Amino acid sequence: MNKIRVSVVKCSSYDPEILDPALERCLGALNCFRDIIKPGKKILLKPNLLSPNSPEKAITTHPLFVEAVIKKIVQITGQPENITLADSCVPILPYTENGLKKLYEATGMINLPKRTGIILNYNNKVTSVSYPDGISIKQFDTLSAAVEADIIINIPKLKTHNLTVTTGAVKNMFGIIPGMAKPGFHTRFFNISMFCNMLIDIVCAADPQLTIMDGILGMEGNGPGNGGTPRKTNLILSSIDPFALDNIASNIMGLVEDDNPVLSEAKKRNFSGAYIESIELLGGLISELKIDGFKLPKVSGKEKGSSAMGKIIKKVALNVLNPYPVIKRKKCFGDKCKACKKICPQAAISDSRRNKNALIFDYNKCTRCFCCSEVCPTGAVENKYTLLGNIMVNGYGLGGKKKI
Repeated sequence: MNKIRVSVVKCSSYDPEILDPALERCLGALNCFRDIIKPGKKILLKPNLLSPNSPEKAITTHPLFVEAVIKKIVQITGQPENITLADSCVPILPYTENGLKKLYEATGMINLPKRTGIILNYNNKVTSVSYPDGISIKQFDTLSAAVEADIIINIPKLKTHNLTVTTGAVKNMFGIIPGMAKPGFHTRFFNISMFCNMLIDIVCAADPQLTIMDGILGMEGNGPGNGGTPRKTNLILSSIDPFALDNIASNIMGLVEDDNPVLSEAKKRNFSGAYIESIELLGGLISELKIDGFKLPKVSGKEKGSSAMGKIIKKVALNVLNPYPVIKRKKCFGDKCKACKKICPQAAISDSRRNKNALIFDYNKCTRCFCCSEVCPTGAVENKYTLLGNIMVNGYGLGGKKKI
């Protein structure tokens, strides 16, 4: 059986003199780039533009990384006008032309058309997509730009995520769900198993032909937003299989497949890339590439059964074994912002009666989807455990922390 190739190359900078040849080596090792990229085809670039933040925060794919990918494509096609960049951030910004402009400006993508000749997507239309093989979803609305493309190139960021432990190739495709629809998905699929299957359904329906991960400046800790910490990870990864790429990235971050809930669900569905033995790693050994002391988020990612007792256990797990969001008052803009209150799909955040500039959580409504943490512009929303949860999760290693 032919193994799935994942190429990993070390790269220490976004300086084109360093980045361009490193990207050439990474893609060259796969030996399929020219077979995928065809002149005359509409190509969609799907970076991680989670929220309107500058590239230095490592929340989004770096614009210079995207530009390097564009150069590689244009070398083959000579048609930058056939390349469109599109994404939908968390609904801290509306999915409108003005909202998209603000997103592109904040993330440094706004100048790519002038620099390269590509198109930035300002079309906020959505298209219904059918995926009969889906487990969580069989039909959903997605960005029309994703449906209209002949080729999708997925350009995620190497990051942690406080719900799914990591966010990479598979979860990056969640960005093709239009802004305000995302909180609804979190509400419907707050069960971690169903949420991960929803992510798998979306990536399978979208079927990106190639994934190129920006792992030069990664994120550790309580990502994927401002709660995480940028960290130089000095890597570029690529593969035609998003599951295989996430598998290698997870191992490099100090996880094995079963520590990554997305890969655990992908195994149940028998996706080859979810099995490390099905992957051919190009560029070194896992032991050589592993990032020393990489900090993981405080999440459990574990589920119990659906029996009556299982439902009780789930409720306890939600409140004890899962972290809960809290607001650090000194960082919070309070009444001037309220991004967390606006995005909360359960309406679990409200104004404090005692202090008009303060916000409070109703934990009976909160499903721990952590949308509030993702959108907070100052990183004021932190995730904590109860005293019992801290003992159980951190004391017994159920929170995803691994010794490297």
